Amino acid sequence: MAPSPISRRGFLIGGLSTMVLAGCSAPPRASRDPSATIPAAPSPSGTPSSSRAPIPFDVRELIRRPRFYVGHRGSGDNWPEHTLAAYRNSLQAGAEAVEISVCSTSDGVLICHHDLSAERVLGVDRKIADMTWNEVSALRVDARTWLGGKTPLEPIARLEDVLRELGPDTLVFIEDKQGTNTGVLLDLLDAQARATERFVWKQWAPASQVRAAKERGYIAWGYFDVEQIDRLDEFATTFDILGMPVATPDEVIRQVVATGIPLMCWEVRFHDDVERLAGLGVTGLMCSNVRYLVDGRPADRDSFATGRRAPGDLPTAIDTLGWSAQPAFVPERAALRIERADATSYLMGSLAAPGKELGRLDMTIVWPDAVPPGGAAGAVFALTGDAPGGLGGRGDADGYQFSLHVDGMISLARFEHGVTGPDLATGAVEAPTAGEPVRIRIDMSDDRLRATVDGEEPIEAKVTMSDGRGPWIRLFKAYASNEAVEFSEVRVVSN
Repeated sequence: MAPSPISRRGFLIGGLSTMVLAGCSAPPRASRDPSATIPAAPSPSGTPSSSRAPIPFDVRELIRRPRFYVGHRGSGDNWPEHTLAAYRNSLQAGAEAVEISVCSTSDGVLICHHDLSAERVLGVDRKIADMTWNEVSALRVDARTWLGGKTPLEPIARLEDVLRELGPDTLVFIEDKQGTNTGVLLDLLDAQARATERFVWKQWAPASQVRAAKERGYIAWGYFDVEQIDRLDEFATTFDILGMPVATPDEVIRQVVATGIPLMCWEVRFHDDVERLAGLGVTGLMCSNVRYLVDGRPADRDSFATGRRAPGDLPTAIDTLGWSAQPAFVPERAALRIERADATSYLMGSLAAPGKELGRLDMTIVWPDAVPPGGAAGAVFALTGDAPGGLGGRGDADGYQFSLHVDGMISLARFEHGVTGPDLATGAVEAPTAGEPVRIRIDMSDDRLRATVDGEEPIEAKVTMSDGRGPWIRLFKAYASNEAVEFSEVRVVSN
């Protein structure tokens, strides 16, 4: 049963660990904008950190490093994949090498493209092998579904042009995705300066093309899955680098690392991925989120008004839904709109400062069209990690949860290992109505949490330092129906 409000945006406070803040004056409604006391952060830059080691001249030196990053498809979580812009930007952001997938058109032009079909990226349901270069070049790489509606369309890139533009010092992992262009691709590589020093032949490990590449002096990366682990000894004697998916179980990764052959995992998106893989002895990171993991410079507020996803912001369920997992941006309202017909969350990695603690979170929640019949929206915050998973896709970490229920109940709770714990504090406000923004401010310290809604009397929960307090935030929708919820004015202060 919904709690009865005692006044508009007033509170009924409950729970032994809950208390009303006595003597604290609520800010006047005319001064609701929580940004007033939060200074703007500088815009992130593409310049790599000066503390990183210089990019090596030879791929053999690269793979001997204790950790190295390769831009997966040119870091496709940040820029339209397999475009010249993506390759350039990922290198500028700190990747030591880029990965290039190659397909051939029907008239023999090698292009930078991952899928055998043109449908997902170019919008045409035809095989690349059945299209001429003139047909393909008239299309554009369209990543707006994934990166946001304001993402520019990019031209499809010819491999020959990309290699010329990147220059003779760029290290490249290159793969013939169709598996039918080995000879012509190797011929093109052979014609490049320092070819065997800067190119790595990449392929599905059970395939046979590696022999031709090795005969020409190239080192090779063979990637495979758990189903092929019984061929590990064979792969370890064939390839110079081995590859497995990030989701591979720890015991299998340890088995591969024990061969002594460098292991590179794909596709690395999260700081938790990096930490876990480093602990297992993985040295190579095929990274789709370079701007976040390598060149991460946290912002203090969302960038929803730009209509483009910020580095480090990611939806949940990427592995199952692909590009369609990404919610829409509403630039005219500077909002993120979530309307999937299930519970889900959205990582605000762009606001996280690893190594620091979250001190304050502001956000606005509104159901713009209709309020759902049940459920809640809110944020899990001060999370100790950014890995996906957990209850309702809210992450597999420790932190706290603020919920705004559609019946007007609000709550603060502990969030442990991806599961919401008992309420630490509860209250009641007037039930939200369609189109009415609800403005929330959450303050954190070593011993308490305080949540204020629309500038009214706050609720508070006692906590202890041993609970831990990290920098990550996930916005969430916790109901199965498809009524859209929008988040805006998301701002943070880190300590």
